[in-house]
Amino acid sequence: MKKNILKATLVASFALIAGMNVYNAQKSDVMSDLALANVEALAGGESGGVHCCPDPGDSCTLSSGDVLDGQDEC
Repeated sequence: MKKNILKATLVASFALIAGMNVYNAQKSDVMSDLALANVEALAGGESGGVHCCPDPGDSCTLSSGDVLDGQDEC
């Protein structure tokens, strides 16, 4: 009798674990609209060069600490 209960418990636990793994594999991770907006905002500055148009005599300091002087595009 004890062996039958042990076997049934093992089979049930194996089926439960297998079912959970199948369920977790089928879930799709969808990014929220806020997360997508953040990704687009972070990638927005990667399109090209930096444009800095300081007043005459001033320089443009980037967040990295680099200083840009004399931009011809202004």
